[in-house]
Amino acid sequence: MKQIFKAFALSSIVFSSVVGMEFGTMGSQSFGMAGAGVAVKKSPWGLYYNPALIAADSSFKLGLFAEAHSRSKNFWSIFNRNFKNLNAKDIQDLQSLLQDNSIGLGSQDGAVLQLPDFGIGAFAVGGFLKIAAQGSAHANLSDLSHKTTIEDLGLGAKFSALTLIEVPVGYAYEFKTPVGELSIGVAAKYMNFSGTSGNFRFSNNANITDPFKNLLKIDLGKSVSNIGVDVGVVYEPVKYITLGVVGKNLNAPSFDLGFDKIKIDPQARAGLALNIGFWTLAVDGDLTKNKFLGSEINNQMISVGSTLDFKYIALRGGIATDLQNKDDLIFSLGLGLAFFDVGVQFGKKTNPLNGFPMPDYLAVQVGAGFSF
Repeated sequence: MKQIFKAFALSSIVFSSVVGMEFGTMGSQSFGMAGAGVAVKKSPWGLYYNPALIAADSSFKLGLFAEAHSRSKNFWSIFNRNFKNLNAKDIQDLQSLLQDNSIGLGSQDGAVLQLPDFGIGAFAVGGFLKIAAQGSAHANLSDLSHKTTIEDLGLGAKFSALTLIEVPVGYAYEFKTPVGELSIGVAAKYMNFSGTSGNFRFSNNANITDPFKNLLKIDLGKSVSNIGVDVGVVYEPVKYITLGVVGKNLNAPSFDLGFDKIKIDPQARAGLALNIGFWTLAVDGDLTKNKFLGSEINNQMISVGSTLDFKYIALRGGIATDLQNKDDLIFSLGLGLAFFDVGVQFGKKTNPLNGFPMPDYLAVQVGAGFSF
């Protein structure tokens, strides 16, 4: 029995992930600052956060980024009981947990190249990859008083997995005005979606390798492409203050994957950054409610982050919360050494697994970047 539940836990981690089409995080600077980036000029990732930043700081920039994260809800608590002989309280707890749980892994990766302004505006090109899925445990909850084993419960997992590839090209121009500098930018991006969905059921006689064998048989589904458009504005009333607003996917691109029809609604985010020498303080806030990819769960993030960027070392930190789900806080830490960066994000909320607190959200990243 223990072997069966190990198999269930491992397969759920592989197959299921709660990542969404929320604004997301791309680049080491923003990652270490809890996701703030719409008004942060000292970053190669303006093409992702706000295309107007390409002109607001139009130096040559190169950035690379790789991130992996896990997100769960009520999942680890499912395993905090003796499945060899479920008592009445175990069954009652399971009934509640199996109605609202999720678990997963996801990834956001990217590369960006920004060219300097040669007098006609500034250009940038990039490539972004998001792997997003969601999954949950489920069971037959009828007449629970007579169910005492994993097979009796009909315990299994359902999941969906999606991959989004974006290849954006951005252009921005800076206007000098008597009341400050105004930059306007636009990015057109090729978008490709692919994905799959499925179900697994576990029994007393299942082998621990069976879920992974089934994984090799999954039909990855079809691939669908479309075009997305982002538009951003950056205003600098004085040298030390930057204000930014961006609208992403303003044309609301849609994708029919067969098993699911996905429409990416427009998103809007505003940001403010204070830049004093080597110190930057930034605040970002979503102006719209966004949805996790493949679900109806709303999210709306607000982030506060800071960085101390010296010549060969950078120290970053931040905190974020979801205005639609206020029961958790996300903390971020980042370290830059020359052009190499590492970082970690972790949630305050945890769920127990055999007495060990498992954070509901955990992410790690590595990256590199430079500008001149």
